[in-house]
Amino acid sequence: MTSSNNKGTLLNALAQSPHQWVQLATVALVALTGFANWAATQNSGDRSRHEIEEARRANTEGQQRIKDEVVRQVAEIHSWLKQAQEEFHAGNADSANNRKILLAFKDELAAFETRQLAALDNQTSILKNQSAILQQLHQFMSERKKQLEGQ
Repeated sequence: MTSSNNKGTLLNALAQSPHQWVQLATVALVALTGFANWAATQNSGDRSRHEIEEARRANTEGQQRIKDEVVRQVAEIHSWLKQAQEEFHAGNADSANNRKILLAFKDELAAFETRQLAALDNQTSILKNQSAILQQLHQFMSERKKQLEGQ
């Protein structure tokens, strides 16, 4: 507080100087300082927004790649199951063995789907955590901006 009072007293003394050039230089210095603070705050805010958007985009793309891979793998599995069922119904000599394999595969498919859903839940959790971190960063930057403006 004392430092602010001293700065204020100094600026007041300079502004009330009988020399017009000193007054103009003081006004120019204050304006230049204000502009520099504004430019730094704008730059920092733009950079933060850009980083937030990049992180969100990367997370969204990562989740989409996982979802696309799961859909592709499940489609392959269903195709294989359909072929296996057709062979089973066609009366192959291995039909009893195929039935055992299909039942085992059905269990494996259920376990696979459970694992994939858990992976998607983990990705969602990661995205929520990163969003919270980015929100805190944004809040910090906003508070810092207010502090800089208050100086």
